This record gives sequence, C-alpha cells and structure tokens, in this order.
Amino acid sequence: MEEPASSEFNKKACIQCETLINPSSRFCPTCGAKQILTIELSLESRWLLLKQAALFYAIYILLCSVSKFVSFFQTLFWDLVVEVVLWITAVTFFADKWTENKRLLVWRNFSWQKLAAYLAIAMTGSVIVHYTVGWLNIAIFSKEEHYFIFARGNFFYEIVVVLLTAVTPALFEEIAFRGYLLNILLKVADAPQAIYISAFLFAIIHLSFISLFWLIPFAIFIGYVRLKEDTLWYGIFFHFAFNLTACLFELL
Repeated sequence: MEEPASSEFNKKACIQCETLINPSSRFCPTCGAKQILTIELSLESRWLLLKQAALFYAIYILLCSVSKFVSFFQTLFWDLVVEVVLWITAVTFFADKWTENKRLLVWRNFSWQKLAAYLAIAMTGSVIVHYTVGWLNIAIFSKEEHYFIFARGNFFYEIVVVLLTAVTPALFEEIAFRGYLLNILLKVADAPQAIYISAFLFAIIHLSFISLFWLIPFAIFIGYVRLKEDTLWYGIFFHFAFNLTACLFELL
C-alpha cells in the first residue's frame, strides 16, 4: 500500500544527513541511517514542558513590562541591561534543550534566491507597516511617533539603535520564540496551533496594542518559514531586514 503524503510541517530531520523524512520512518530513504522514533509524550511530560514555557514567558513579559512602564528603567543604560537579561534568558532556555534545538542553527539547503526573496518580502512589509502605523497614529492619536529622533546625526547612538532594534532582536527573539518556545508548543499541539499561539505570545511582549495588527501576521509568517525550512536563519535574516528598514525610516 502506498504511504500517505505527509506535510513538511509533520516531518523530522534525519539524524545523519538532516533530510526531512516521515517521523515514523525507521531508516532514512536518502542515506539509510537508522532513526530514533518519536515517542508520544505523556500528559505529565507535556504539563512539565508547559510549565517551563510559562516560566520562560513570565520572565520575558515581566522584563518587557518593567522596561516599558517603570520610568526608572527608561534610560539607555537600563534598556541595555534589560536587553542583556533577555538575551541570557533566550540562550539559557534554548540551550536547555540543546540536543534537539542545535539542528535549528544549521543552515541546510541554503539558497541565495530564497534568502533574497525573504529579504524583499521583509523590507516591503516594513515599508507598508511604517506608513500604515504613521497613518493610524495621526488618525487615532493626532500625532506622529518618532522613537529614535534623539539618535539622528549622532553616529554612536545610530549604531546602538541599529544593534538594539535590528541585530539583537532578530537573533535572540528568533532563538527565544521560533526556537525554544515554538519547539515546546509543537510537542503539545499541532503545527498550526503552535505557530498561532507562539505568534500571539510574541506580539503581546511588545506591549503595543496598535502594533498587534502587523506583529501577529509577522510572527505567523516567520513561524511557517521556520517549520518549512527547518532552520532559524531565514527567519533571523527576515526579522533583521524588517527591523533595519524600520530603523532607517527613523534615522534618515
């Protein structure tokens, strides 16, 4: 009997050659390597994973809330401190599942054409979001919002802004949300549910109601890219290009 077709989202990487294969396959059809069969997690194991994910998210949302709403921490120095703690949190939780997460840092089947396409989508989306948010701010609040006007003309501050809003979020937020958190959710829910939940949680940590209309689709898209490509790198570069384009609108 012919084996039923399986979605790429429901496949796993071969432990030897990292070709995407059916999770129930005992041997890789490409290299022949024997596979470790996926074991269905018990309810207790799933509950433990959810508690770990809840701890991770509680740390993230607490730090983001403190940085945004407590005036004492609204300085460049404390913003950097909070960012460093967030980076450490992302890396620590990701590394805790290193055996299964390390494969996400391998850029398999790299394609310049595919990367260019993702970058083009990111920059186009960022331009659309920039003008849409600008219009909404004027329509709703009767004012324009400029977050990095203090950095204009100061090369040092411009570099710091690019690092903190484009480089490090692209790397550490992808490790945190499309790396650690999405992997946890994939063990307790099906792929679409895991992507939607992680996208919603990602959008919430930005603590901006007006930005939800683009943050959620943004995170859903990167989530699907992460599962489709089985690597974090396309999402990291997509995230970087999107945020860098937004930075340039503010700084230039």
